[in-house]
Amino acid sequence: MKKIFLFILLVISMNAKAQNIRGFGGFSGYLGGILDKSLFVGVNCGAEFKIKHYIKPEIEFNVLLVPIDDVELHSDQGNVKSIFRRSANALNFNFCPKICIGNNGENDTYFVLLPKYSFSKVTAVGKFTTLNANDVKTTTKETIVDWQHSLGIGIGLDISVSNDNTDSLCLNIYYQNVDLGSVLNELNHSGSSDFFIKNSLGAGLNYYFSFKKKPGPKPRPIKIPEPLQ
Repeated sequence: MKKIFLFILLVISMNAKAQNIRGFGGFSGYLGGILDKSLFVGVNCGAEFKIKHYIKPEIEFNVLLVPIDDVELHSDQGNVKSIFRRSANALNFNFCPKICIGNNGENDTYFVLLPKYSFSKVTAVGKFTTLNANDVKTTTKETIVDWQHSLGIGIGLDISVSNDNTDSLCLNIYYQNVDLGSVLNELNHSGSSDFFIKNSLGAGLNYYFSFKKKPGPKPRPIKIPEPLQ
């Protein structure tokens, strides 16, 4: 897997002089899946490499965070007997050969198609605390880690926001396939909980920035009159 990313970086670096590079950052929100209505969020940053006006590959680092409600058990008297806290996150390294539809090369508004490959480290953390009659706490912790490969896709609208440079704002809709539920289900105290946080739909916003000035019209040649004889 590392060799694939090294190869991608090598190809990009070999063509860096011929490309325009923009950085970007953004955030997104997702609905957990068809069978699970969990909501989770993501933050991301990366770089876009312009090869042609219609193809702009991206390398991206993305973090997904899944908050899960605590599970509490109570005695007949209503006292708390145990508390189970859990959470999940995914660190994703993404490669996207972004396709620009309707881009005329003059940094106007256009649509983008976002096929995406993800290599992910998915982690679930559980913390189980019990309380006895004397309110003495006993806590056990566990961590489950899973490495995954997945494919996703998105569509978006890239909108130019500056007359002076190539900055733009991109509104996106995503379908991503990182499985965040399986690691949660492996925690020892999950009990009857069954998470299906996969096949997720989401929406996001990316801001692209560059220090390069926006290309303007070429100056007209000035014709110098010939001296009088």
